[in-house]
Amino acid sequence: MNPRFRVVVPLVACLVLGGTLWWSLRDVSSASSPEPSAAVPSAAAAASVPGPSESPPSAPSRVAAGPASTASQEFAAREASPPESGDADSPPQENDPIEPEQPQTAEWRHGKLVRITELLERDVDRLEVERQAASARGDEAESRRLAVQLARHRARLGSLREETAVVADAARQEEQAR
Repeated sequence: MNPRFRVVVPLVACLVLGGTLWWSLRDVSSASSPEPSAAVPSAAAAASVPGPSESPPSAPSRVAAGPASTASQEFAAREASPPESGDADSPPQENDPIEPEQPQTAEWRHGKLVRITELLERDVDRLEVERQAASARGDEAESRRLAVQLARHRARLGSLREETAVVADAARQEEQAR
């Protein structure tokens, strides 16, 4: 990785984040302490109701008041407490009882190992097909990577089969003991 890239990307990210934070704080500060000329229309403009021959207050003051009032409304909405539900007097919801954990017998462990072995065998088959496809298209790096992964999966599969045989024997003994 280029050393310049390690410096420039975080620097740009900080600048963008700082600008966004500054912009949002500027909007919030202008909403909490509005200027009389920008956010609040003058008393004369508010008191006079335009008649048919009079024009409404100037558009720039309405445009300036729009974002500030919207920001203050959004800020007030965020600060407002969440609405309370109408069921304040009702008791809290009761959860379903937790079922006790099933006993992890040798038969149960054997079933789990058999399932894991089946899944790993499917994965080995899939990886073998992918490795052959990579070799066919000439991608030797991918073929080597998949071969290493296949070797690891096959080793794990061998140990799982041995463990499955041991647990199967324990499950048979457990079954006979009952």
